[in-house]
Amino acid sequence: MAKCYMLAFMSTVLRHQHAAMATATEIMQNLTNLFGTQNRMAKSQAFRSIMCKTMKEGSSVRDHVLEMMSYLNQIEFLGGVIDAESQVTIILQSLPPSFQQFKLNFEMNKRNYTLAELLTELQSAKDLMN
Repeated sequence: MAKCYMLAFMSTVLRHQHAAMATATEIMQNLTNLFGTQNRMAKSQAFRSIMCKTMKEGSSVRDHVLEMMSYLNQIEFLGGVIDAESQVTIILQSLPPSFQQFKLNFEMNKRNYTLAELLTELQSAKDLMN
């Protein structure tokens, strides 16, 4: 039954390629082989984006953190796993030198932030710097 539903919703070309397969599992495995590399490439691009991203001095910390959170969500959606502590560390490492005191306080106080809390704290720190 699953095979019938899968074939019914495929394009004509894909349906023709998969019609001779005996089970839905075979079809899924073949589809993964055909399209899985696109997922891998997208995940790789998201990882590259997040690791190369640095905030420019004077730009909006809120916009920067939201963009970083967007990349982290993309990675998670594509099956990548980055634990919460590492996510915070990645964002902190992407900040400019003007946030050095904030990073030092973070390390000294051994704080555990969620991404939302980190965003709020960074915005407050930025307001104090101004």
